[in-house]
Amino acid sequence: MANDPQRLQNFSLAGAYCLFDKKLKSSGTGSIVWGLLNLLIGAALLMQNDKWGAVSVVLGLALIVAGIYERSVRHPQVIIISAATLALLALWNLALIALAAMGKVRLVLGGRTLFWALAQAWGAFATWKTYHTYKMLLEKSDPLTVEQVRGYIDELKKAKAGQSLELVQFDANAGFLQETKQYRLKPIEDFFLVACYKSQLGSLQLEEVSFVPRNDVRITLAGEKWMSKKIKATVDLGQIKLAKVSITPEMASRLNPAAPIAPLGAVPPAIG
Repeated sequence: MANDPQRLQNFSLAGAYCLFDKKLKSSGTGSIVWGLLNLLIGAALLMQNDKWGAVSVVLGLALIVAGIYERSVRHPQVIIISAATLALLALWNLALIALAAMGKVRLVLGGRTLFWALAQAWGAFATWKTYHTYKMLLEKSDPLTVEQVRGYIDELKKAKAGQSLELVQFDANAGFLQETKQYRLKPIEDFFLVACYKSQLGSLQLEEVSFVPRNDVRITLAGEKWMSKKIKATVDLGQIKLAKVSITPEMASRLNPAAPIAPLGAVPPAIG
């Protein structure tokens, strides 16, 4: 299939939607966790015969319901509901601080209640800001392409470098004090699906998804010698330049068939 700009746009919109969808599920999980924590706080207050604990219990339950709704329903309205519930929870924690100052309630978390309130307020604002982006992606992305791209992303996540003949995998160092990111590329028609991951709690966490025309992907080998069966390189993914890449010779050849596989200790030439 020819390198079609409209096809690239459709893929890019679908990729952005799939990434947003995963973040929405993660946000829903976060809401459930916040809800459970507030349920515990409310229960602790009720055990001390503090009637204000009932409010924390109700808000905790509301946040759990909102989190489940956010994880399961694909509609922009879920973002507003989640943001509003978090905002109410933040206001309630601020109210608890005021009530404690008046001697009407005891703060179970002490001074950390203010930290919680600020974190929840920021979470509500950050969630609300994503509403228009999600609404646009939902309206403009093609459902069939979304399902297709979602399948590709799942394949990339499960793929093993030594078992897949299509997968291109390499690590990129973002700089001093920055964690190393893992990139995985999968050829789709005349494009590369590019997925960027960070390692979190022993698993790969998807951070970015994009599509780049194959002829806009280039690799330039660098360094004076091979290190631990890997070579240093610079990889251009369209407008993005990754300057500190560590890649195996096999993966370099998959990315660019013109890339030579030299023996250990050889000086690799530059290729473009």
